[in-house]
Amino acid sequence: MDEVQQAVDPDTRLPALPFRAPTGVLDICQYSNAIEGSFGPVLQSLVDSHGDSSVSLVVLDPSPQYYRRGYGSFPAFRVPGSGLSDAYWDLVAHEPEDDPTGAVIYTADVVAIVGSSGQWSVWGERSWDLAIVLSQIDGGPWLTCGVPFVPVEAALADFTMPDFKRPLPDTERSEFLRNIRERGWGSGV
Repeated sequence: MDEVQQAVDPDTRLPALPFRAPTGVLDICQYSNAIEGSFGPVLQSLVDSHGDSSVSLVVLDPSPQYYRRGYGSFPAFRVPGSGLSDAYWDLVAHEPEDDPTGAVIYTADVVAIVGSSGQWSVWGERSWDLAIVLSQIDGGPWLTCGVPFVPVEAALADFTMPDFKRPLPDTERSEFLRNIRERGWGSGV
């Protein structure tokens, strides 16, 4: 999917920033929100705000070979921008060959979502428990679609330090913040 590779570097992982855009505003939410049906309205708002005709989602980790071997499918889809809010849950919850363990919501560790306009993209990493929206619009209407977006510092404190998993090292958190500041990206929240 060319538009995904134009928007993000599929080989990059946090704390490096995968976005290829030279400027933009970052909005951050918890990974679990971005991979569930509640993110459909957020994506629909991004589509409507940027005039996208379609949206592409690609699972970058685990690898496509994992899905082909285990489920006979490729973990990617491109769908029309209209009606995305209602369709998103069905797409991420699809169980290839009726096997729930192949659904993107359960297996995707790294995902990229990109609008056809090239004006926005979403990067999500389960190990960081972060999903990052990069857009050229500050304070976009997607921020009021029911998914809680928070400032980057709050995301690093609340999402990457939970009691139930291994916290991220302070050096990685600091590198993430430094990378955002060096790029000059602001936080939209």
